[in-house]
Amino acid sequence: MSELTEVARPYAKAAFDYALDNNALNEWQHMLDIAGMVIEQPIVKSYIDSAQETNGQAQLLDMFLQAGGELFDQYFQNFLKVMAENQRLTAVGSVIGQFRQLKEELDLILPVTVCVSEQLNDQQVADISQALSAKFGKTIELQQQIDPNLVGGIVIQANQMVFDGSVLTNLDRLSTNLHV
Repeated sequence: MSELTEVARPYAKAAFDYALDNNALNEWQHMLDIAGMVIEQPIVKSYIDSAQETNGQAQLLDMFLQAGGELFDQYFQNFLKVMAENQRLTAVGSVIGQFRQLKEELDLILPVTVCVSEQLNDQQVADISQALSAKFGKTIELQQQIDPNLVGGIVIQANQMVFDGSVLTNLDRLSTNLHV
């Protein structure tokens, strides 16, 4: 996976820079989202797995262009063609993710996942969002995940950072400290 990330980085950056320079970030995000829907199709996944040879890349490119149709402008089509010529269409999924990250950084939006044992109420969501916004200086896009095995407490994941305030983790820490 790390290899695909490295391969995708210059393509994502180039797409982002082009879209930013041409005031078309939302349009490119939309076209990339469509490409993301295309790569989720089982037949396309099988082509991606076998698209290392030039013929496979051409077939994969045709699938993207047919699925996108008129929704893909000529610049986005050219972008996909360049990726195909360089045998890089298998990295489209990573390009989509990295483009999205670059756009979120520009928009100062931080996606945060909050894992709890039961649904948070609106006030709790607002309090958590406000505290995280103050900490990171960004607008928080909060998504809740319900995990009944959590017992109690909260686990917050923001980018690469994880704040684990779950009851089980706190009990493990207490146990470790008592044994030392």
